[in-house]
Amino acid sequence: MVAWDKVQQPLDLGGLVILNLEIMSWSLQIRWLWLKKTDSNRPWTGLDLYIHPNAVILIRNAVESQGNGNCTLFWSEWLLAVLDRLQKFRTVAMTLQDQRWPGDIQGGLSLIGLFENFQLWDVLYVMVLSQKVDQHIWRLYVLEIFSSKLT
Repeated sequence: MVAWDKVQQPLDLGGLVILNLEIMSWSLQIRWLWLKKTDSNRPWTGLDLYIHPNAVILIRNAVESQGNGNCTLFWSEWLLAVLDRLQKFRTVAMTLQDQRWPGDIQGGLSLIGLFENFQLWDVLYVMVLSQKVDQHIWRLYVLEIFSSKLT
């Protein structure tokens, strides 16, 4: 048995400076998601890679997207997922065009779901998209870009 918490500590605290590979893999997955948003010409951007839920949650909370909505997915990046089949291609611009988003919601909604649906309707009804190309900003760092060296 190995006391991994102790082994991963710095040398001056009695550890061996062994990296926590689970957390390092999350950092790599966050980098993949960041590059998928900011540099879609990478050869692996079309692959369906497994991303740990912790990495997905962090990137959703850490990245702010601004612009015309043509490069930002609506249900999986901008809001929580509703329909799995629409997550991979329905952009913000496509969804807001002619108020298409209510048709994406399938099945019965609970009372809370209906309330949230009406709140969403109020917000989206008055939303006007910018004419600028989508830009993604990393809110957790002053330079507004992601770096795995910072994690």
